[in-house]
Amino acid sequence: MGGRWLNLAGMTRLQDYARQLTSPMELLGEVFGLAETDLRRLGISRQESRELLLLADAYFGPTSFTRRQRTCRETKHCLTTLKLIEKYVSRTKTKRDAWALRAELCATSRDIDKLARTRLKGGPSTLSITGDSDFIADLHSTIGEDSPLEAVDRIFFRGGATRPVASTNIIIHLDELDKILSGGGEEVTLQMTNGAEISGAKLVEKKLAEVGLITLIHPFEGPVNLYRTSRFASEKQRLMAAAENPSCPWAECNYPADKCQVHHLQAWKHGGETNMDNLTIACPYHNGVNDDDPHAPPVRGRLHRHRGRIEWLPPWASPPS
Repeated sequence: MGGRWLNLAGMTRLQDYARQLTSPMELLGEVFGLAETDLRRLGISRQESRELLLLADAYFGPTSFTRRQRTCRETKHCLTTLKLIEKYVSRTKTKRDAWALRAELCATSRDIDKLARTRLKGGPSTLSITGDSDFIADLHSTIGEDSPLEAVDRIFFRGGATRPVASTNIIIHLDELDKILSGGGEEVTLQMTNGAEISGAKLVEKKLAEVGLITLIHPFEGPVNLYRTSRFASEKQRLMAAAENPSCPWAECNYPADKCQVHHLQAWKHGGETNMDNLTIACPYHNGVNDDDPHAPPVRGRLHRHRGRIEWLPPWASPPS
């Protein structure tokens, strides 16, 4: 009897899991109105929490396209497919286009990838290159943003480019530094604020002068100091904020910190100070749409610090205590 009871209990948990995957709207309805911290307390990972919050906002949040939203909630697609749909929806240019594509993909029984690519086709073509993250960062630095097509033409067809020196901030925690100096660098992966990663061993192989800046972060005290630099304090604060968040901390945004802007958690015009506990980084877009005014109705949500970490607070959620 005991073995059979355990088996039935296991099947119940498996059935619950399958139901959430195959009929996700009930789950998303419960998620709507919660904050990321609420989901994290349940043991849900940060990435999964943010994905669920974004899906809940899309299918249950306020919108002027309520009819299409109701239609989309009747979809038979599973949770995994809804995440795939949102990946393609995020590439549209307007909210109207986004809801049109979301509604069509939610209703279709055809191949989602093929249909979405067909609907999005017609714009410029994209070349995707995969490689080690530090190599891609160097390549990105070579191409630049002002005239990328001309730079690619020069690199690949005219042989007119040399490999650049990546000027970025490498984040090293003191316990990781001890491991690197002890010869265990291969086991340590360091985050760079240009979005790349580099192993401790590879860092040692490079000359530090060719890498950029290094920030030491104490496990308890936080950022200790910046070395190999004589920059002004404001620049130091920007670098330390980037070290704390190597990419834009807004949900689902991976914009590299090196290209981000310094963001006041409590806006300067509303009394916020330029101190490290009130600073973070944010990409230009999310820095602009962040709900800065604490007295205005929330629209897009805002970044805030909770228990020492920067998190995105959805517009429907109250600040955690």
